[in-house]
Order: sequence, then structure tokens, then C-alpha cells
Amino acid sequence: MARDIDYAATAVKAAIVEKFGRKSELQDLDVTAGERTILVQHEGRTAEGSRDDLLAAIRAADSYESLWEWLPVHGKSPR
Repeated sequence: MARDIDYAATAVKAAIVEKFGRKSELQDLDVTAGERTILVQHEGRTAEGSRDDLLAAIRAADSYESLWEWLPVHGKSPR
């Protein structure tokens, strides 16, 4: 049975692909649900945060590259 966080991870990945997929190669994008946060990984970069924080970063970014500048600010990088 899927958890709410699983649906949230799917929504985050869909938002990234919808907004940036035309101009960026995203086939290796990995978005995974944890216990309470969502982990975003792509090409050696990693960010982690809540659904709301990650979606806010997606909305704020004007390109896929700038998304990775927003993610550490809005999400929390895993340690």
C-alpha cells in the first residue's frame, strides 16, 4: 500500500519533468520517498526536503540548473 509520502515523491518528480524535461536530460532523475522527506538525486547531486519545500524550489527556479541552486536553500541536504 502506497503511503502519502510516496504520492508526494511522484508529484515532485512529475513537477520537475513537466517544467524542465523539454530542455534537460532527466531519464536518470531519481526521486525517492523516505520516512518523512523526499530525496532527489541526479548526476551526482542530491537534495532532500518536504514535498512543500521541494515544490516551492521547483516553482522558484527558472531553469533546471537554477533548481539545484534553490534546492539546498528550500530543502535540506542529507548529511
